Amino acid sequence: MAIKTLKQQSLTWINIDSVDKEALAFLKENYNFHQLDFEDLQSESQTPKIDSYNNYIFIVLQFPQWKPNLQTVVPHEIDIFIGDGYLITVQHTKSKEMKNFFYRCMKNKNIKKDWMTGSSGHLLYKLLEALYRNTQPVLNQMGKQLYEIEEQIFAGEHDPKLVRELGMHRRNVLHFRRILDPQRYLISTLSHTRRDFLEESLGLYFDDVTDYLNKLWAIINTYRDTVDGLHVTVESLINHRTNRVIGALTAISVAL
Repeated sequence: MAIKTLKQQSLTWINIDSVDKEALAFLKENYNFHQLDFEDLQSESQTPKIDSYNNYIFIVLQFPQWKPNLQTVVPHEIDIFIGDGYLITVQHTKSKEMKNFFYRCMKNKNIKKDWMTGSSGHLLYKLLEALYRNTQPVLNQMGKQLYEIEEQIFAGEHDPKLVRELGMHRRNVLHFRRILDPQRYLISTLSHTRRDFLEESLGLYFDDVTDYLNKLWAIINTYRDTVDGLHVTVESLINHRTNRVIGALTAISVAL
């Protein structure tokens, strides 16, 4: 377990890359968070949500992550505590993206100034914007694979294995949609939440993140329609070829 701390003036960003006894002890010793939040931290998988308290907010988020070895999209959960003067990000599994964001902010003075000069709410916005925009390559990869399959189909390749590949892509599209859907409403709720560290001016910034999520939602819905259309096309072509073969065999049988 690693607890990394980054400070800039009166703002502190703490990043915890795994949940274990040491991490829980650190949080309980230094912060007065609700016991239910600690129980949520220890759960394997949580539904995205926002819990508001008098002096802090607890947020559970999930981000689509591509697993090349499994050729599938999986959710990566990040739990966030945000209060006046601090932001705590807790990962259940190590993420290269989160590590890169944290160390880039640590080592690059310009980025650190941009991210951590304002309130903890401003830092939250910058982090969410970076994390969600980092999901764009996942969508691009899915779109590229669908384009390649479409080219194969209309080039005359009607191999039954394409049905299996389309099934895999349909699963990935559904996983992406399942992960993304709750986040749109969650960020929209966050844009209307008011605290000393979430000033009214930040509402426009969180609305911009919501607009970006809606854009991703529109793209993934287009992919869903593409997969469904290609699946119907492949099945129709395979059935047509099968009927032709059966017709030819029937004619031969009658002749014999």
